[in-house]
Amino acid sequence: MRRVLYILFVGALFLSTGCVTLYKPNVVHSPLLKEKGDWNTTAAIGLSGCGLLNIQSSYAVSSHAGIMADGMYHFRHFTSAGASTEKLNMFFGEAGGGYFSSFGKDNNRLFQVYSGMGYGAAYDRIDSPGESVPEASARYFNVFIQPGLGFTYKSLDLGLDLRANYVRLFEIHAYLYEQFEWWNTDFQFYSDTTLHFVLLEPALALRGGGEKWTGVFQFGLTVPAIHAHSYFMVNTSSMLAFPLFKVSLGFSYSFGNERERHLNSALTDFR
Repeated sequence: MRRVLYILFVGALFLSTGCVTLYKPNVVHSPLLKEKGDWNTTAAIGLSGCGLLNIQSSYAVSSHAGIMADGMYHFRHFTSAGASTEKLNMFFGEAGGGYFSSFGKDNNRLFQVYSGMGYGAAYDRIDSPGESVPEASARYFNVFIQPGLGFTYKSLDLGLDLRANYVRLFEIHAYLYEQFEWWNTDFQFYSDTTLHFVLLEPALALRGGGEKWTGVFQFGLTVPAIHAHSYFMVNTSSMLAFPLFKVSLGFSYSFGNERERHLNSALTDFR
């Protein structure tokens, strides 16, 4: 508990002082695949603590194996009273695979575990009329493992996942970073250095609606477990809320496996 309170305090401190943004977590992808041929795609908007635009897709290649792919784009354009404009652009993509298995009396419970890696790039600069342009940029990769549980109740799916995510930033470039008051000058970047940290990202995803189209809501946390200092150096608050709380909202389309389901239903009725 003391560690959690310490992390929250440090996060609040960084939020109040502000700093350059070179990394944002993406929305945690909970595939919730149940049988071979299941295929779903999700589009979500990060409202707090994660990238703004997120695309996710997953497909069950067999009865117990699935693959997943995610993409994220985050941006922020902010103009101050002095006509200086901050422009942040961030791109990220990842892919992985894993295992899933249904269990329980009605097979309405699901165990899943996925692992994979990704690559991203971020570019943050401030344009100010008649002045030099301070900027910071970096590339990064991540490696993650994500066990989870799923529950199905008629038209509602629930996924509870814990993502352990290792992130390494490299090719960090900083120009005039320390000379601009918008950005935190207590912690400076140095070009051609690296930063790395480990995040724990528990997430609760709710998916409900029709047979094909469903709404998706996700709530989670970002807990810097190793090298928290490095994480706060490269991540500021989201636009709407405290940065360690992750909230996203979107919709999902399930291509499903209608043919096999109809065949299984017909065989069941025949028997």
